[in-house]
Amino acid sequence: MSKSYINKVELKQGQVILFNRQGAKRPIYHMRIHVRGMRDVHGNRLTYIQESTGEVDLDEAKRVALDRYDELRLRVRDDAPAKDLSFADMYELWWVHKKKALEVLHREKGRKCKSTRVSWYEKLGARYWLKYFGDMKIDAINQSYVQGYWQWRIDYWKNASEEERKRYANHALNPKKKSLDMEQSVLREIFGWAHANRLVKYLPQIANPYHRKGISPARRPSFEPQEWQRLQDYMTEWAQGRGVNDGGEGSRINSAHLYRRQLLRLYVLWLEGTGLRTGEANELKHKHIKRFRTDSTQTITLQITVSPQTKTGARLVLPQQSAVEAYKAICELTGHTDGDDWLFCAKDGKKLKGFYKTLDKMLDEIGLLYDENGDKRTMYSFRHLYAENRLRQLGSTPQAFDLLSTNMGTSRQMIEQHYVRKGILYDEDLISGVSKKDIERVRRLDAERDNDE
Repeated sequence: MSKSYINKVELKQGQVILFNRQGAKRPIYHMRIHVRGMRDVHGNRLTYIQESTGEVDLDEAKRVALDRYDELRLRVRDDAPAKDLSFADMYELWWVHKKKALEVLHREKGRKCKSTRVSWYEKLGARYWLKYFGDMKIDAINQSYVQGYWQWRIDYWKNASEEERKRYANHALNPKKKSLDMEQSVLREIFGWAHANRLVKYLPQIANPYHRKGISPARRPSFEPQEWQRLQDYMTEWAQGRGVNDGGEGSRINSAHLYRRQLLRLYVLWLEGTGLRTGEANELKHKHIKRFRTDSTQTITLQITVSPQTKTGARLVLPQQSAVEAYKAICELTGHTDGDDWLFCAKDGKKLKGFYKTLDKMLDEIGLLYDENGDKRTMYSFRHLYAENRLRQLGSTPQAFDLLSTNMGTSRQMIEQHYVRKGILYDEDLISGVSKKDIERVRRLDAERDNDE
């Protein structure tokens, strides 16, 4: 008998062994059970499992051990793992396959950076799905518990600590329908995968409270024309240290803060003039931006090449004329204008990650942080403002929607549902102030340059 086994008792010709552990404070019986064909959740072969019976009485311990032995025989017959899985175990198994599929798709698109979709799953999985379902045994997850997720999720940030709210400053106090729809799809996929792989016997119905209730997806808040003008006027003063909370005449703000304010002002103007996503703007280097003169009006304008490592991959963007002046000011402010220099950078040339907290503070100072519906404005609001400003300028042909969606790197449906409230765009020339002839000339020159290289 092993030195670690005390009071050893064998059952079922040695396939079940009961024993007490050495040094234990209480003489609780443990069981070691062997059933041929057992496997773990990963499909690996198990020689035996060892667990506590929770009993100090030998007869009760025998009953528990023999019941467990019979259960394991049934699991082997049904080709099920020897131990009960928690949701966290099931999620881990699913994520191995899902992550691999996402990364393959990411590479097929020619991208080398980390997949944003992988980051999204990892972030939401840790914050919501594993927090709510994680420790629950999957056989104990019933319909009532699944449905309870939605109220827990809706109230999550209302019940979050002040520390967590500050750590995730971009949280939405009230989750949007689109967010819950996306989470609904993921949970359906997880449970569906587990059911197909015979990890769960019961497949719950997963439907968020807004599912199929005719509620249109929420649109991020933008700015009305008068609000946008008010913001531009205020940013000019604020970037010079003359904001409403700057202490008035004679107060001084250090140069690093002034630089950051001035760069934030130009960042906002850049987003409104280009319609770029923040991630796309942050990845820009000066080599991605080219000036050219239009044939039709002899006007200097820009051509922006979005990095292939961003959300929807590489594309050509023709911005508004306002972006030309913004670009000139950015170059003058940063002083870092070589091809491989970051467009938005710190004074030492290092890449900046964003201005989210500074933007919140600035918008709050002038009462523009929230729109009339109480929705919080973010950096993304300026991309929406770009779309709406183009709407106010342009007429109404379906073709124009396609042209704008190409420029913004999104679909017509997304523009209609999320970016603008109503309206149809008219002509490609008006999107950027550049004629079709100029656009074709730039594309031709790019092709010739690529061939020469």
